[in-house]
Amino acid sequence: MKQNKGPLLFFTIFTIILFKNNQAIHDAILSSCELFITRLFPSLFPMMVLSDLFIYFDLPFLLCKWIGPIFQKVFHTSPYGAFAFFISSFSGSPANAYTIKNLHEQGYLSVDEASHALAFSFFSNPLFLYTMLSLIFPNDLYTVLKLILLPYFINLFLGFCLRKKTTTLQEIKPSSREDFGNFLSKSIKKAMNTLLFILGSVTIFFILNKILNPTNIPLFSGIFEISQGLNTLITAELSYKIKEILAIFFISFGGLSIHLQIKGILSDTKISYKTFFLYRIYQSLLSVFLIFVI
Repeated sequence: MKQNKGPLLFFTIFTIILFKNNQAIHDAILSSCELFITRLFPSLFPMMVLSDLFIYFDLPFLLCKWIGPIFQKVFHTSPYGAFAFFISSFSGSPANAYTIKNLHEQGYLSVDEASHALAFSFFSNPLFLYTMLSLIFPNDLYTVLKLILLPYFINLFLGFCLRKKTTTLQEIKPSSREDFGNFLSKSIKKAMNTLLFILGSVTIFFILNKILNPTNIPLFSGIFEISQGLNTLITAELSYKIKEILAIFFISFGGLSIHLQIKGILSDTKISYKTFFLYRIYQSLLSVFLIFVI
Protein backbone atom coordinates (compact mmCIF):
# COMPACT_ATOMS: atom_id res chain seq x y z
CA MET A 1 0.00 0.00 0.00
CA LYS A 2 1.46 3.32 -1.10
CA GLN A 3 1.92 5.77 1.76
CA ASN A 4 0.54 9.29 1.37
CA LYS A 5 3.55 11.58 1.71
CA GLY A 6 1.47 14.77 1.68
CA PRO A 7 1.17 15.11 5.48
CA LEU A 8 4.89 14.35 5.92
CA LEU A 9 5.80 17.08 3.43
CA PHE A 10 3.41 19.54 5.08
CA PHE A 11 4.75 18.99 8.59
CA THR A 12 8.35 19.14 7.34
CA ILE A 13 7.67 22.55 5.77
CA PHE A 14 5.80 23.64 8.89
CA THR A 15 8.76 22.66 11.10
CA ILE A 16 11.13 24.67 8.90
CA ILE A 17 8.79 27.67 9.17
CA LEU A 18 8.77 27.31 12.96
CA PHE A 19 12.57 27.45 13.10
CA LYS A 20 12.75 30.39 10.66
CA ASN A 21 10.16 32.35 12.66
CA ASN A 22 11.31 31.33 16.10
CA GLN A 23 10.91 34.76 17.71
CA ALA A 24 7.47 35.34 16.19
CA ILE A 25 6.30 31.92 17.38
CA HIS A 26 7.76 32.62 20.81
CA ASP A 27 5.79 35.89 20.98
CA ALA A 28 2.59 34.15 19.82
CA ILE A 29 2.91 31.48 22.53
CA LEU A 30 3.49 34.12 25.22
CA SER A 31 0.51 36.13 23.95
CA SER A 32 -1.76 33.07 24.06
CA CYS A 33 -0.59 32.24 27.60
CA GLU A 34 -1.20 35.84 28.69
CA LEU A 35 -4.71 35.73 27.21
CA PHE A 36 -5.39 32.44 28.97
CA ILE A 37 -4.09 33.59 32.37
CA THR A 38 -5.60 37.09 32.37
CA ARG A 39 -8.95 36.50 30.64
CA LEU A 40 -9.88 32.88 29.96
CA PHE A 41 -8.86 31.09 33.17
CA PRO A 42 -10.41 33.68 35.55
CA SER A 43 -13.75 33.51 33.74
CA LEU A 44 -13.90 29.82 32.77
CA PHE A 45 -12.53 27.96 35.79
CA PRO A 46 -15.00 29.36 38.36
CA MET A 47 -17.93 28.78 36.00
CA MET A 48 -16.92 25.19 35.27
CA VAL A 49 -16.71 24.32 38.96
CA LEU A 50 -19.85 26.34 39.77
CA SER A 51 -21.87 24.57 37.08
CA ASP A 52 -20.93 21.24 38.68
CA LEU A 53 -21.88 22.57 42.12
CA PHE A 54 -25.20 23.86 40.77
CA ILE A 55 -25.95 20.35 39.56
CA TYR A 56 -24.79 18.82 42.86
CA PHE A 57 -27.07 21.09 44.90
CA ASP A 58 -30.02 20.56 42.53
CA LEU A 59 -30.26 24.03 40.99
CA PRO A 60 -31.35 22.39 37.69
CA PHE A 61 -34.16 20.69 39.61
CA LEU A 62 -35.32 23.95 41.21
CA LEU A 63 -35.00 25.99 38.00
CA CYS A 64 -36.65 23.39 35.82
CA LYS A 65 -39.65 23.05 38.11
CA TRP A 66 -40.57 26.65 37.30
CA ILE A 67 -39.45 27.39 33.73
CA GLY A 68 -38.44 23.94 32.48
CA PRO A 69 -41.95 22.96 31.24
CA ILE A 70 -42.22 26.23 29.27
CA PHE A 71 -38.77 25.67 27.81
CA GLN A 72 -39.75 22.10 26.94
CA LYS A 73 -42.90 23.19 25.07
CA VAL A 74 -41.23 26.03 23.18
CA PHE A 75 -37.93 24.38 22.22
CA HIS A 76 -38.86 20.66 22.38
CA THR A 77 -36.02 19.69 24.65
CA SER A 78 -35.72 18.37 28.20
CA PRO A 79 -36.65 20.83 30.96
CA TYR A 80 -32.99 20.68 31.89
CA GLY A 81 -32.27 22.50 28.64
CA ALA A 82 -33.45 25.61 30.50
CA PHE A 83 -30.61 25.20 32.99
CA ALA A 84 -28.12 24.65 30.14
CA PHE A 85 -29.27 27.87 28.45
CA PHE A 86 -29.23 29.78 31.75
CA ILE A 87 -25.65 28.77 32.58
CA SER A 88 -24.44 29.31 29.00
CA SER A 89 -25.92 32.80 28.81
CA PHE A 90 -23.45 34.24 31.32
CA SER A 91 -20.58 31.72 31.35
CA GLY A 92 -19.99 31.73 27.58
CA SER A 93 -18.23 29.14 25.44
CA PRO A 94 -16.71 26.59 25.72
CA ALA A 95 -18.03 26.42 29.31
CA ASN A 96 -21.49 25.77 27.79
CA ALA A 97 -20.23 22.55 26.16
CA TYR A 98 -18.69 21.47 29.47
CA THR A 99 -22.00 22.02 31.32
CA ILE A 100 -24.16 20.34 28.67
CA LYS A 101 -21.81 17.36 28.51
CA ASN A 102 -22.12 16.98 32.30
CA LEU A 103 -25.92 17.13 32.10
CA HIS A 104 -25.89 14.47 29.38
CA GLU A 105 -23.52 12.17 31.28
CA GLN A 106 -25.72 12.39 34.38
CA GLY A 107 -28.83 11.49 32.39
CA TYR A 108 -30.58 14.87 32.36
CA LEU A 109 -30.30 15.34 28.58
CA SER A 110 -30.50 12.73 25.82
CA VAL A 111 -27.99 12.87 22.95
CA ASP A 112 -30.48 14.69 20.69
CA GLU A 113 -31.54 17.08 23.45
CA ALA A 114 -27.92 17.84 24.35
CA SER A 115 -27.05 18.43 20.68
CA HIS A 116 -29.97 20.82 20.26
CA ALA A 117 -29.33 22.63 23.56
CA LEU A 118 -25.65 23.11 22.71
CA ALA A 119 -26.49 24.40 19.24
CA PHE A 120 -28.65 27.30 20.45
CA SER A 121 -26.78 28.04 23.70
CA PHE A 122 -23.64 29.50 22.14
CA PHE A 123 -22.46 32.80 23.63
CA SER A 124 -19.23 34.57 24.37
CA ASN A 125 -18.61 35.58 27.96
CA PRO A 126 -20.55 38.89 28.27
CA LEU A 127 -17.96 40.50 30.57
CA PHE A 128 -15.19 39.68 28.10
CA LEU A 129 -17.29 41.06 25.23
CA TYR A 130 -18.16 44.25 27.08
CA THR A 131 -14.46 44.91 27.76
CA MET A 132 -13.37 44.29 24.16
CA LEU A 133 -16.29 46.06 22.46
CA SER A 134 -15.92 49.14 24.68
CA LEU A 135 -12.40 49.51 23.29
CA ILE A 136 -13.57 49.07 19.69
CA PHE A 137 -16.58 51.38 20.06
CA PRO A 138 -15.64 53.86 22.83
CA ASN A 139 -18.44 56.05 24.22
CA ASP A 140 -21.05 54.08 22.26
CA LEU A 141 -22.93 51.99 24.80
CA TYR A 142 -25.81 51.38 22.35
CA THR A 143 -23.58 49.58 19.82
CA VAL A 144 -21.79 47.61 22.56
CA LEU A 145 -25.07 46.37 24.08
CA LYS A 146 -26.54 45.66 20.63
CA LEU A 147 -23.60 43.41 19.74
CA ILE A 148 -23.74 41.65 23.12
CA LEU A 149 -27.51 41.05 23.18
CA LEU A 150 -28.20 40.21 19.51
CA PRO A 151 -26.73 36.66 19.77
CA TYR A 152 -29.19 35.85 22.59
CA PHE A 153 -32.21 36.70 20.45
CA ILE A 154 -30.84 34.90 17.39
CA ASN A 155 -30.01 31.77 19.39
CA LEU A 156 -33.54 31.66 20.80
CA PHE A 157 -34.95 32.23 17.31
CA LEU A 158 -32.87 29.37 15.86
CA GLY A 159 -33.71 27.12 18.80
CA PHE A 160 -37.41 27.65 18.13
CA CYS A 161 -37.33 27.43 14.32
CA LEU A 162 -35.05 24.38 14.14
CA ARG A 163 -36.56 22.41 17.02
CA LYS A 164 -37.60 18.82 16.50
CA LYS A 165 -41.31 18.22 15.91
CA THR A 166 -41.75 15.97 18.95
CA THR A 167 -40.23 15.68 22.38
CA THR A 168 -40.38 13.11 25.14
CA LEU A 169 -41.87 14.33 28.40
CA GLN A 170 -39.29 13.83 31.12
CA GLU A 171 -39.76 13.67 34.85
CA ILE A 172 -37.96 16.42 36.74
CA LYS A 173 -36.10 14.90 39.66
CA PRO A 174 -33.27 15.92 41.97
CA SER A 175 -29.83 14.44 41.43
CA SER A 176 -28.34 11.69 43.55
CA ARG A 177 -25.62 12.83 45.95
CA GLU A 178 -22.11 11.51 46.47
CA ASP A 179 -19.65 12.65 49.11
CA PHE A 180 -19.12 16.40 48.60
CA GLY A 181 -15.34 16.23 49.04
CA ASN A 182 -14.98 13.57 46.35
CA PHE A 183 -17.36 15.44 44.05
CA LEU A 184 -15.48 18.74 44.39
CA SER A 185 -12.12 17.04 43.88
CA LYS A 186 -13.31 15.35 40.68
CA SER A 187 -14.89 18.61 39.47
CA ILE A 188 -11.61 20.54 39.89
CA LYS A 189 -9.58 17.83 38.13
CA LYS A 190 -12.07 17.65 35.25
CA ALA A 191 -12.12 21.45 34.89
CA MET A 192 -8.31 21.70 34.88
CA ASN A 193 -7.97 18.98 32.23
CA THR A 194 -10.46 20.83 30.05
CA LEU A 195 -8.70 24.17 30.62
CA LEU A 196 -5.31 22.73 29.66
CA PHE A 197 -6.83 21.55 26.39
CA ILE A 198 -8.30 25.04 25.85
CA LEU A 199 -4.87 26.61 26.44
CA GLY A 200 -3.34 24.25 23.90
CA SER A 201 -5.94 24.99 21.23
CA VAL A 202 -5.70 28.76 21.75
CA THR A 203 -1.90 28.55 21.46
CA ILE A 204 -2.09 26.54 18.22
CA PHE A 205 -4.33 29.13 16.56
CA PHE A 206 -2.22 32.03 17.80
CA ILE A 207 0.77 30.37 16.11
CA LEU A 208 -1.18 29.69 12.90
CA ASN A 209 -2.39 33.28 12.79
CA LYS A 210 1.18 34.54 13.29
CA ILE A 211 2.46 32.39 10.41
CA LEU A 212 -0.44 32.63 7.94
CA ASN A 213 -1.60 36.16 8.77
CA PRO A 214 1.56 38.13 9.67
CA THR A 215 -0.09 41.50 8.93
CA ASN A 216 -3.05 40.74 11.23
CA ILE A 217 -5.83 41.18 8.70
CA PRO A 218 -8.89 41.40 11.01
CA LEU A 219 -11.09 38.94 9.11
CA PHE A 220 -8.50 36.15 9.18
CA SER A 221 -7.52 36.86 12.79
CA GLY A 222 -11.18 36.58 13.86
CA ILE A 223 -11.74 33.37 11.94
CA PHE A 224 -8.78 31.83 13.77
CA GLU A 225 -9.52 33.16 17.27
CA ILE A 226 -12.24 35.55 18.43
CA SER A 227 -10.15 37.55 20.91
CA GLN A 228 -7.45 38.18 18.30
CA GLY A 229 -10.05 39.28 15.77
CA LEU A 230 -11.73 41.71 18.15
CA ASN A 231 -8.35 43.01 19.30
CA THR A 232 -7.31 43.87 15.73
CA LEU A 233 -10.52 45.90 15.27
CA ILE A 234 -9.43 48.30 18.05
CA THR A 235 -6.74 49.87 15.86
CA ALA A 236 -7.92 48.79 12.38
CA GLU A 237 -8.51 51.63 9.91
CA LEU A 238 -11.99 50.51 8.91
CA SER A 239 -15.35 52.24 8.74
CA TYR A 240 -17.61 52.08 11.78
CA LYS A 241 -20.15 49.84 9.99
CA ILE A 242 -17.50 47.39 8.78
CA LYS A 243 -16.20 47.08 12.34
CA GLU A 244 -19.74 46.31 13.55
CA ILE A 245 -20.22 43.66 10.87
CA LEU A 246 -16.85 42.01 11.54
CA ALA A 247 -17.41 42.11 15.31
CA ILE A 248 -20.81 40.39 15.13
CA PHE A 249 -19.41 37.82 12.69
CA PHE A 250 -16.56 36.96 15.07
CA ILE A 251 -18.98 36.75 18.02
CA SER A 252 -21.49 34.60 16.10
CA PHE A 253 -19.04 32.18 14.51
CA GLY A 254 -16.74 31.98 17.53
CA GLY A 255 -13.47 31.30 15.74
CA LEU A 256 -11.84 27.99 14.84
CA SER A 257 -10.15 27.87 18.23
CA ILE A 258 -13.52 27.73 20.03
CA HIS A 259 -14.77 25.11 17.56
CA LEU A 260 -11.74 22.93 18.26
CA GLN A 261 -12.25 23.34 22.01
CA ILE A 262 -15.91 22.34 21.83
CA LYS A 263 -15.17 19.42 19.52
CA GLY A 264 -12.53 18.24 21.98
CA ILE A 265 -14.87 18.52 24.98
CA LEU A 266 -17.49 16.47 23.10
CA SER A 267 -14.99 13.93 21.75
CA ASP A 268 -15.97 11.10 24.11
CA THR A 269 -19.72 11.63 23.67
CA LYS A 270 -22.24 11.27 20.83
CA ILE A 271 -23.37 14.90 21.11
CA SER A 272 -23.42 16.29 17.57
CA TYR A 273 -20.71 18.80 16.67
CA LYS A 274 -22.12 18.96 13.12
CA THR A 275 -25.40 20.40 14.44
CA PHE A 276 -23.46 22.96 16.48
CA PHE A 277 -21.41 23.98 13.43
CA LEU A 278 -24.47 24.37 11.17
CA TYR A 279 -26.17 26.61 13.76
CA ARG A 280 -23.06 28.82 13.82
CA ILE A 281 -23.30 29.27 10.05
CA TYR A 282 -26.98 30.20 10.34
CA GLN A 283 -26.27 32.51 13.28
CA SER A 284 -23.41 34.24 11.46
CA LEU A 285 -25.50 34.88 8.34
CA LEU A 286 -28.48 36.19 10.32
CA SER A 287 -26.32 38.37 12.56
CA VAL A 288 -24.40 39.97 9.70
CA PHE A 289 -27.64 40.63 7.81
CA LEU A 290 -29.32 42.27 10.82
CA ILE A 291 -26.30 44.44 11.65
CA PHE A 292 -26.06 45.46 8.00
CA VAL A 293 -29.67 46.67 7.84
CA ILE A 294 -30.07 48.25 11.31
